[in-house]
Amino acid sequence: MFELALPLVVAITGWWFFTGLILWLVHRGQRMRRMAVALWTGVLPLGLVGVYITAQSMSAGTTVSAFTLALLLWGWLELTYLTGWITGPRQTPCPPLAGLRERLRRGLATCLYHELAALFLLLALVLLCANQANPTALWAFGTLLMMRWSAKLNLVLGVRNYNSDWLPSHFDYLDSYIPRRAMNGLFPISLGLGTWATVYGFQLAASAQSSSSVIALLLVSTLMALGTLEHIFLMLPLHDAALWRWALPNLRPAGRTVLPDINPKMVPQYADSTWQKGADP
Repeated sequence: MFELALPLVVAITGWWFFTGLILWLVHRGQRMRRMAVALWTGVLPLGLVGVYITAQSMSAGTTVSAFTLALLLWGWLELTYLTGWITGPRQTPCPPLAGLRERLRRGLATCLYHELAALFLLLALVLLCANQANPTALWAFGTLLMMRWSAKLNLVLGVRNYNSDWLPSHFDYLDSYIPRRAMNGLFPISLGLGTWATVYGFQLAASAQSSSSVIALLLVSTLMALGTLEHIFLMLPLHDAALWRWALPNLRPAGRTVLPDINPKMVPQYADSTWQKGADP
């Protein structure tokens, strides 16, 4: 029972805590943000060394440690992006009449350096964990990256529920890249693949031979389940911001997302939105 409960508690608590910590930091003053980025960047090389050390052996302790280190590395990526230190060459709104291809191209430019940093860390983890006994850090980081890319694509294609309140004010322009739609063509695929991967991971954990393998698979599968849940939050009128209200003290009361006051006949990306001038969808 302990082997089953430990990874679930660690994965859910780690996901909740690291997300909340980063949101809290990016909404502090400029001095606090700079200190946080400097300290986290200083710890980053130690985290990579820790990944290499934990990859040498597969035990309950090294597995949980490797998973936590993956969250630490991911946290650095999120912090440096949300504070504006590593973003992309474009930091301006998307033109209202831009089509999907143009919106994708311009959207990638808003986070290009961030995505390259993510690929660099992924490559570093591949090298550190290659042919090692414990690849948990690589599995966890790779899961986070795949789910984040899927979420970003869904955002550009259009979602119902987008928490723009989470972002600092210097990211206000990103709202122009995200049309509000009740559904998009990629979402069912993302949801289906995420659900399948979660179930498959739990099945592998149920048939694993060692307790450390069970823990590793449960950690990563739980992370996949949480990523799939975040996808669901994008489409259903569920306000997941309540989970981190402690990190966002100035967050305005949750309410239904209001579609922009734009005629869908004039702006293609809103063409399948439920639109009514000056009204909620």
